[in-house]
Amino acid sequence: MAQRDRSGRQPPIVEFYDPNVNGGDAHGRTRREILRWDDEQLEQSHDYIQILFPLPEGSMFSYNAPIIGKKTLEAFHSRTPLRIALNESFGRMLKFYGFALVNDVDEELLRAKASDELDRKDSDTPATAAPDDEPKPEGLQGFMKFSETGLNYEDFWHSITGFHVVRGPNFEERSKNWCVRMYHNHLRITRILRSLRVLGLEKQCEAFYKALKDVYNDPKIKIGERSMMFWSRAVREPLHMAPDGTACKWLKRSQETEQTED
Repeated sequence: MAQRDRSGRQPPIVEFYDPNVNGGDAHGRTRREILRWDDEQLEQSHDYIQILFPLPEGSMFSYNAPIIGKKTLEAFHSRTPLRIALNESFGRMLKFYGFALVNDVDEELLRAKASDELDRKDSDTPATAAPDDEPKPEGLQGFMKFSETGLNYEDFWHSITGFHVVRGPNFEERSKNWCVRMYHNHLRITRILRSLRVLGLEKQCEAFYKALKDVYNDPKIKIGERSMMFWSRAVREPLHMAPDGTACKWLKRSQETEQTED
C-alpha cells in the first residue's frame, strides 16, 4: 500500500515515479516528458538528473533537488512498478552515454506465465487493464518477444535473472561527450550509481559499474582517476556513506535495524 502523509499525498519522488500519478518535478515536468528529450537537451539541462536519480543527500547544484527519505526508500523497495520506472530512466541515460542494458531472463518461467495468462483469457476472466502510461520496455530488452502472450512488465521483470551493460551502436559517437579526464557527466554517473543502489536496483548498479571499469581500463580512453574513485565509492562504500564521505544518519540507523532483525 502506498504510504501517504496527512494531506493524502505520497512523497514527491514516489509521485514522480508512480505510473498511476505521473507527478511533475519542481518545474512541473513529468518523467515521461524528460525521457522524451533528445540527447542535446539532456546534455544542456542540469536540473533534471536530481529527480530522475534522487539521493538521500542534498545537491550543491540544485537547492530544490528532492531528497530520498525513509518512506521513499520503503516505497521503491516494496513496489515493483516504481523500480521498473526507475529502470526505464536508467535505460534512457545509458543510451545517452552510448550504452545499452541487456537482461537475462528465465524463459521457462516466462512461458509458464504466458500459458497461465492464455488459460485465464480462455476462461473469460476479466483482465486488469494496464495504465495508459505504463513504462515502455526501455531497459527491458526482450520484453516484446513475449508481449503478445498478454504478459505485462511485472511478469517480465520478475523473470529477469541478471543485467549487463554493453556498449551500444552509438558508443563511439556518444562517448566523445564524456570519455575525458573530468566532466560534469562524471558527477551525473556517480549520482546514477548511488541512486540505483539505494533504491533497490543493485544488479543494474553493478552492471553499470563493470561497464565503466571496462571503459576506464580501455587504453584508447582517458578518464581521470578521481572520477573512477568516486564511481567505486558509490558502489563499494557502506550504503549510508555518500561518495564524498558524507554519512546519512537515518539510512545508517535503518540498516542497523534491518541487521538486528535478521
